Amino acid sequence: MNKQLRIVLQIVLGIIAVVLAIVIYQGIMKPVRFNQEKDQRSAVVVQRLKDIRTVQEAYKKAYGRFIGNIDSVILFLENGELPYTRMIGTVPDSLTEEEAIKLKIVSRETFTENAYNVLFPNETDKVGHLARLPFVPYTQQTQKIDLQAGFIDKNGYKVPVFEAKVPYEVFLNGMDDQLIRNTVSQANDFNRYPGIKVGSMEEAITDGNWE
Repeated sequence: MNKQLRIVLQIVLGIIAVVLAIVIYQGIMKPVRFNQEKDQRSAVVVQRLKDIRTVQEAYKKAYGRFIGNIDSVILFLENGELPYTRMIGTVPDSLTEEEAIKLKIVSRETFTENAYNVLFPNETDKVGHLARLPFVPYTQQTQKIDLQAGFIDKNGYKVPVFEAKVPYEVFLNGMDDQLIRNTVSQANDFNRYPGIKVGSMEEAITDGNWE
């Protein structure tokens, strides 16, 4: 084998080694990047479901039941009212709040105000927040969050329940199809909901499955 041929073979083998290294690297990084993106998207979905839970818990406290669909949640936030308590007066540093109330230095008074303002007082983009809230993130506002509410029987009593959920297949849409299927399959194998949800239509809980 002459010198020129050896050089050509070395170059070819070097190119093959680089290509193989790239292929192996991409194969390793593909699920890593998928999981990073999945975690980012999940965090946005979780926050949206937390906001829905905030509304549901306040509505139940005021009216004894949960709201049955996502459109009604938005209508309530826009037009409904909730009671809130405001302290009238200033509590001296030497007293607790309860002591100041007993001495009639301060008092608590209950008012009603727009539900959104009561529940999200620190939100600066009310219009945008309300526009986004009904929809599953990363679906270009084409897919609404699945929300149900009702009652279950618990020891002869009707107990209000609600459930809001978003499947992996919906909010991971556009990512690697096979890795999405693997994620769904893994959840099913462990008898878990294949997505993110809060509440339950079978139990009187308001926990999220991320908690």
